[in-house]
Amino acid sequence: MDTLVVAFAWFSAGIYGLMAIYKFIQLSSMPVHLRLELYPVGHEAGEKRHYGGSYMEEIDWVKKPRHSSLIGEIIEMGLEIIFFKRIKDENPYNIWLFSMIMHWGLYLLLTWVFLLIVQGIFNLSVLQPVIGIVGIASFIMGAFGCTGLILKRMAVEGLRAYSAPVDFFNLFFQLSIFVTGIIAWTGDHSLANSSLYMASIISFTAPSVPLITLVNLILFQFFLIYMPFSKLFHYFVKYFTWHKVLWDDAFSTKGSAMDKKIAQQLNNKVTWSAPHIAQGKTWLEEAQITMIEEKKK
Repeated sequence: MDTLVVAFAWFSAGIYGLMAIYKFIQLSSMPVHLRLELYPVGHEAGEKRHYGGSYMEEIDWVKKPRHSSLIGEIIEMGLEIIFFKRIKDENPYNIWLFSMIMHWGLYLLLTWVFLLIVQGIFNLSVLQPVIGIVGIASFIMGAFGCTGLILKRMAVEGLRAYSAPVDFFNLFFQLSIFVTGIIAWTGDHSLANSSLYMASIISFTAPSVPLITLVNLILFQFFLIYMPFSKLFHYFVKYFTWHKVLWDDAFSTKGSAMDKKIAQQLNNKVTWSAPHIAQGKTWLEEAQITMIEEKKK
């Protein structure tokens, strides 16, 4: 049993790491996206970023050097990742506070696990009180946020209508980690047992810790395995959805790398069919065909 505990801990970390690499390669090799061009664009320089302008507004813009602000993108992403600005401004169901605090709990949970790893390797006595503070802050915030979102999804009719069973499963799964962490903390305010567990895993020795500590960290390991296969992995694709989809407003020039990639993709074969799609033709041929319904007229 002790051997299985150690093996499962390393297995969970390995699965997460391998799936993260696989997902990155998979997303990087996908066909060129269809642009959304949603303004304001995060990298647009100057006041254009604030009112939703574009460098294409300028006369002879194609002849002028383009000014792009990476800092602007980072600021815009930061506002969303940390403060969930779009949920606050646009979600009609008033879930912003619960969602933000739940995510803060998750961020602190990952920070807590990182600190456990550092403590397990270097055994720094000054780090243990910090581990206790970060851990309980994570558990309380996460539990509060998950509970609030569960109740919201159950009580608000409009929100309940598009809440799938998997949404409730994800919230209860995360809640189980935070609640068991709170219980573990009540008997171990510095969470030294959690540090002992991590040190044992790193040294490939059987951890001798209370059952609740074991349950808390094994639940987290199941969470690591589950995350890459679920919608909870959405944070991993932020670069692709924002930088490469929402905000990609670069123009393509003849003979550029993007132009060649698009030309290559236009030769892809359509492998599915529908009333408006003929299987076996290339993407370019499909784009050039008048819709079947229009042909019949």
